[in-house]
Amino acid sequence: MSVTEFLSADDVHLLTEVGMVGVGARLHVSALALFEALAVLRPGRDFPWIGQAAVWLNRGQADEAVRVLQQACAGLARQPVQGTMSSDDLTMLTAFLGFAQHMARRTAESQQTMRAVLAMPHHAHAHAMAKDMLGLTAQPPLFSPVQEPTT
Repeated sequence: MSVTEFLSADDVHLLTEVGMVGVGARLHVSALALFEALAVLRPGRDFPWIGQAAVWLNRGQADEAVRVLQQACAGLARQPVQGTMSSDDLTMLTAFLGFAQHMARRTAESQQTMRAVLAMPHHAHAHAMAKDMLGLTAQPPLFSPVQEPTT
């Protein structure tokens, strides 16, 4: 049994949820250790790296989140694409990188990264993030104009 077969997909999903609860509960050390282990168990996937970035962002250390996501994007870009999994994961990781850059007040880098996301294979959530952050989505008006009643 290889290291990637050690846990079922359901087990990995549950551990990811536990890690995100840990992030929310500010159990940073435990959550980070869990996501680092998931990165070993599921190499080439986005969720362990996004989880690690969430820990750093929650700790107010956006620069560290940027570093982790840059490392993840570089590693995933070097892996051969297996179906749509790797390209989808790389697109999502890149979108989170742009968000982390924004949180680190690296506005120009963030905008450049988000434009790159839009040029990557389509991923609905990643493209929506990029469009929102670039101001490319039409925002519905907060108030609709009031029509005068006709009599």
